[in-house]
Amino acid sequence: MRILEGRGLWSALLIGAALAAGAETALAVQAASPPPAPAASATDQVFESQKTAYDALSESDRRAIQEALVWTGDYNGVVDGAFGKRTRDSILAYQASIKTPTTGVIDAAQLASLVATVDKAKAAVKFQIVADDKTGVRIGAPLKLLDKRAGPGAGTRLMSADGATTLDLAAVGGAEANLAALYARLSADAPGRKVTLKLSRPEYFVVSGEEGGRKFYARYAKAPATWPDPSLIRSFTLAYSAQSTSFDRIGLAIANSFDPFPTTPLANAATAAAAKLAPPKPALAASGLVVAVGEALTAIDSAECPRPSIEGKAAKYLREDKQSGLSLIGAGFAQNAASPLVLGPIGDDLVALTYAADEAGAKPALEVAAIAPLAQTKEDARPLLVASLPQNAAGSPVFDRGGALVAIVARPAVEAKTVAGVTPLAPHPVIAAADIERFLTGADIAIAKPNGTTASVAGRIAADKRALVVAIVCN
Repeated sequence: MRILEGRGLWSALLIGAALAAGAETALAVQAASPPPAPAASATDQVFESQKTAYDALSESDRRAIQEALVWTGDYNGVVDGAFGKRTRDSILAYQASIKTPTTGVIDAAQLASLVATVDKAKAAVKFQIVADDKTGVRIGAPLKLLDKRAGPGAGTRLMSADGATTLDLAAVGGAEANLAALYARLSADAPGRKVTLKLSRPEYFVVSGEEGGRKFYARYAKAPATWPDPSLIRSFTLAYSAQSTSFDRIGLAIANSFDPFPTTPLANAATAAAAKLAPPKPALAASGLVVAVGEALTAIDSAECPRPSIEGKAAKYLREDKQSGLSLIGAGFAQNAASPLVLGPIGDDLVALTYAADEAGAKPALEVAAIAPLAQTKEDARPLLVASLPQNAAGSPVFDRGGALVAIVARPAVEAKTVAGVTPLAPHPVIAAADIERFLTGADIAIAKPNGTTASVAGRIAADKRALVVAIVCN
């Protein structure tokens, strides 16, 4: 059965994946009593001779040809070693591009040239099959491009330095391992998210589309019935700029390499050792404001950062509020809290104190940022403040010039982008004093109203409050 034509890059994978898995009659046309076959035309005979030559190759060579043609940009189907019209047309396109006779048959010299081409292309982006111990997934990744690592919750994220390209690996078990429910949620359109292609089967589903100016492609697969936990679901989600057409072929190579439940070892011990994804280094997750001895107020939660620490000491979540986005984290750090905490309304001249770090494992440094309110619209769920804040600014306290706490920076809806290493001015959602007061009152934390303190310069605010602001690291 041949992959259908004219459907685009990810559509070819969707349909091809279905065919490779034994697609139902929805993708096949079967006649109860097929009529006698007509005499083969010259075109059919040429195709059959091309197919015969292709099928005479070893399976590894057949797959190698398809994989190489993915990297040359001539093939956009599933790497399965099967010869169809898409594979034949890709071979013809490649032969035409290198100005050799377009026979549709890859000879030994062209195969060697293709292998060399793909090896060079892979080396340029350090494309390597990696095994992720955290999720159990095995997949190919361009490690030169996705050179940053993070560990959100139970998953693993590989991403580019600017956060524009991400590859998320995940494993879901227990009550959450419901393939149908996951498909229903991920295949639905939402504001700013457009699902363009989707395919669901009992053992897996695939969804692709665009969201926030980025293309995305996700595949979720259920464990085989013979797996120790047959309810387990593993997945990958790739997202990259919709304008980056050059990444399409790399994305296709990533999708074709996905092995959610590997049963065979990597090629050799040396490759396996090199391909293991090392656990991510402890990384700055957020800032926190000390509101009681050994307790810090912040805006991350246990799902995002299940194992936080403060000043090298393991911390735990004492209280979480999903509605406000606030959390209270407890740890054995030494700071004393201001008593009582003073809350105030958002004004025009504000100061944010936030921790930042250039890379995972680096010692966070406290930064002072001028911050100003942005006019609200009916669509804004939270107040917005304009400032240049680092990627992990969630939990950063915002003070007025009298020293009153007026807001906590919330988790951003999208990742901050940097330009030449600098984060430009941008609107940031914040959690205002009313929600902070409600949350802290429920935690029996003392609070007070502004007392008309004389306004201070930003440097004085930072000097007075810096001992109360802590860096929260996710391990």
